[in-house]
Amino acid sequence: MVRNIKTYFLMSFLLIIVTVINIPARNRVEDRLQPYIEAIEAEGEEPIDFVINKLDEVDLIIFDDALHTAVEPFEFYQEVIKTPSFYKKVKKVFIETASVNKQQHIDAYFQSEPENRELLYPVFQDDINGTGWPMKTYFDLFHTIYVLNRSLPEKQRLEVIGVDNPTYWSEIKTKRDLELFQKTLSSRDFSMYKMIAVELNYFEDGTKGIFLTNTRHAYKGIKNSKNKFYWNTGTFFHQWHPGKTYSIHFHSVYLFIEKNEKPAIKFDRIADGIWDSAFEALGNNPIAISLKKNVFGNEEYIGNHMLNVAPNQTMYDAYDALIFLGPLENMRKTAMVDFIYTDKYKIELQRRGRILYSDKEIKQMMKKHGVDSLTELIDKAYAAEPEILLPQAQSIQPIDAWKTKDDEDD
Repeated sequence: MVRNIKTYFLMSFLLIIVTVINIPARNRVEDRLQPYIEAIEAEGEEPIDFVINKLDEVDLIIFDDALHTAVEPFEFYQEVIKTPSFYKKVKKVFIETASVNKQQHIDAYFQSEPENRELLYPVFQDDINGTGWPMKTYFDLFHTIYVLNRSLPEKQRLEVIGVDNPTYWSEIKTKRDLELFQKTLSSRDFSMYKMIAVELNYFEDGTKGIFLTNTRHAYKGIKNSKNKFYWNTGTFFHQWHPGKTYSIHFHSVYLFIEKNEKPAIKFDRIADGIWDSAFEALGNNPIAISLKKNVFGNEEYIGNHMLNVAPNQTMYDAYDALIFLGPLENMRKTAMVDFIYTDKYKIELQRRGRILYSDKEIKQMMKKHGVDSLTELIDKAYAAEPEILLPQAQSIQPIDAWKTKDDEDD
């Protein structure tokens, strides 16, 4: 009995010692996370309200969807567009991936009655890549705007405007033609800036719009190792029209580039998951938060320029604000449609394919898809696909990897 009592007290003493030893470690973890939680609590807003309120201050909001294939940003676009306080302010929706010379087809679609989706096919068949843009989210967005517009007086309807480089695939007949076309893409960001600026009358009359784009066009001020700007659409606006635009990034998986013999590319959580841990601690509710003068904005810049970037570049140098819509693991990749791949277009894709790819590349693709001809390859490669979980988010590090990193640093 006495021996059991001694053992009990010894075990209790050891438990107290272990607990006391672990208290500092737990406190360090809590201290590391707390500033992020406090920033969200102090500055976080409901995302739609955040966007609409910001439009009282600026004339153009630039949205970075992070990944064109992600569903959630496009669901958000549709929700905000349907909000009366939004469409009473905004009249122009600029689309990065629609070429300027396809505007007639966009206009024809919105003028059609009943709605005729086929009028949009040329817009998504003649993208700058030349192989089609079959993402269902884009058709869903256009449909939502179409339905909204039919409910509004003509003068209040939203105008959808393609601002990407013109594409004249019928004139690209040789690899030399392709080379010359691809050279024109070096001015792509300036061209999109110019198109939008003209449509907004260079911010002289208060016309408001939103620009739906992707990461490398949305940065507002990332500099290279020589302290020179990476000039892109967002940067042209931010530097030349200060206070008129606002760049918002959707929280997603982030592109990391590691410098080895050959640069290694991966998608992962920013800040080893501490951002996600903060959102989770507050219930994973959708939140918009400015990146100005807080721990989120002070985070080291992560992105496609990270191998040649000026010292001390931060996420606030890249964007003005962040929108969190939900846990990364739940993000979805859009379904792919097959209806733009008409019989006539498939014949055209065979012609383009022989210009876009070498014979060796075509044979490799045929082998990969288990087919024996270019016709079969096109049928198989451009088939409809269902919506799935976002592949880039399925192999990311644990949400609490930052805790382990802190231990390693200690």
